[in-house]
Amino acid sequence: MKVIGITGNYNTTGDATGSYLMADSSVLYTGRPLFIHDFASGFMAAPSIVVRMGRLGKCIAPKFAHRYWDALTAGFNVKACQGDDPRLEALDRAFDGAAIVGDWVTASGIEDPLHAVVEVKVDDTVISRSCLADMTWPLDEVMAGASTRCSIKMGDMLFTGDTAPGFTLAPGMHLTAAIGDVQVLDVKVRR
Repeated sequence: MKVIGITGNYNTTGDATGSYLMADSSVLYTGRPLFIHDFASGFMAAPSIVVRMGRLGKCIAPKFAHRYWDALTAGFNVKACQGDDPRLEALDRAFDGAAIVGDWVTASGIEDPLHAVVEVKVDDTVISRSCLADMTWPLDEVMAGASTRCSIKMGDMLFTGDTAPGFTLAPGMHLTAAIGDVQVLDVKVRR
């Protein structure tokens, strides 16, 4: 399983679109606490809509890309700031817990998955309300681009971009998210 991430990609952040890879061990599922590590001076988190791949594919044409993902959820990508060893900078997005992922909602169970509103809260304050249709680099094109570089496999995850500016994580924070009326993510931050 791979975790492919896109930065920026929603008009709300103003950031340039980029990409990164995370280790499969980076995934932290909802219901488990996120522990702040001590190898960096701080950690930034940004909310994202995450899609799950349901088929094997390589060099996918954009017009067929919708066939390759089968579920979506909310998530947070977490980045270490000023880690203790600059030689390990590439791992600043790949450490354990860097990819927070909610419960999956199957695309077939949603009337219009591209327009399903994903609402993200930090400590009961809404920080993001967005949908896949809000992406500046459309999902089909993102998947097509990624699949030219590496095979897409069942279970791979794609963080589609930052739906709100990043924020500094602190112990005691409570991260939640919902798709429509269904709560999909609930994570507490601890030291």
